[in-house]
Amino acid sequence: MTEKVMYNKVTIIGVGLMGGSLGLVLKKKGLANEVMGWGRNEGRLGVALKRGALDRWTLDREEALANTDLLVFATPSGVTSRLAPKWFAEAPSGCLITDLLSVKGKVVETLTGLAGPRRYYASSHPLCGLERTGVAAARADLFDNRLCLITPVSATKKQAIGELQKLWQALGMRVISIAPARHDRVVAAVSHLPHLVAAALISQIGDEKLLRFSGTGLMDTTRVAGADPALWAEIISDNRKEVLVQIDGILETLMLVKQHIASKDPARIGNWLKKAHFRRRKLNDKIR
Repeated sequence: MTEKVMYNKVTIIGVGLMGGSLGLVLKKKGLANEVMGWGRNEGRLGVALKRGALDRWTLDREEALANTDLLVFATPSGVTSRLAPKWFAEAPSGCLITDLLSVKGKVVETLTGLAGPRRYYASSHPLCGLERTGVAAARADLFDNRLCLITPVSATKKQAIGELQKLWQALGMRVISIAPARHDRVVAAVSHLPHLVAAALISQIGDEKLLRFSGTGLMDTTRVAGADPALWAEIISDNRKEVLVQIDGILETLMLVKQHIASKDPARIGNWLKKAHFRRRKLNDKIR
């Protein structure tokens, strides 16, 4: 069913998996009269247009910004930080601006300062994604019933927070507001460490010939290790401090497990596994 139009023109910078999925769902729900894409690769922008994620695209910043009332940075942190000063300065008055960065750090404070009095900015992080990348993997249902974190700072305008909350809810997401520092601690635990553990697990199998003996368990537990290495290297590096804390924690946990196994007491490892079993069941209930 078509929703009420929320924006006359949405401009998405970086039309990959996240930006492409955003374009698809905006068009599917009829929330924008026009969705425009901007990037530096004509081939990728052409694929986004062909897939129906965009109404049109451009390589020109002025054309991309003209009459835009929602501007979305769906780009890695380095690209976002590099582009933001000019894009923020030239965005139309009253424009709502957001990013989809996985790590907030000090970037949110910096971008908030760039918005000035005439524009509205707040940072977003939709907690969804796939191990595949690029607009070819984009899906209109990517955001359905997933969680989106909005990370305001003291200078964030209330109007920006309210409008962003309405946007993500209209896209089918649950929304929570959380401070940037806490955001980075949380995602280090629930996203960044699991990615590293998955990569470590598949790397632990030194002899690749053994992979032909693996079943669905190895596939399930290492799925996220198939994601874009360059993108994840940047994410992990950006959140270095919090990720290192989590690595210390997992090392302590593994040493405890080692002690349980070395004790030759099946009850000790069994009790530990039982606790993990029930926590995993709780995770199922929360994600559904």
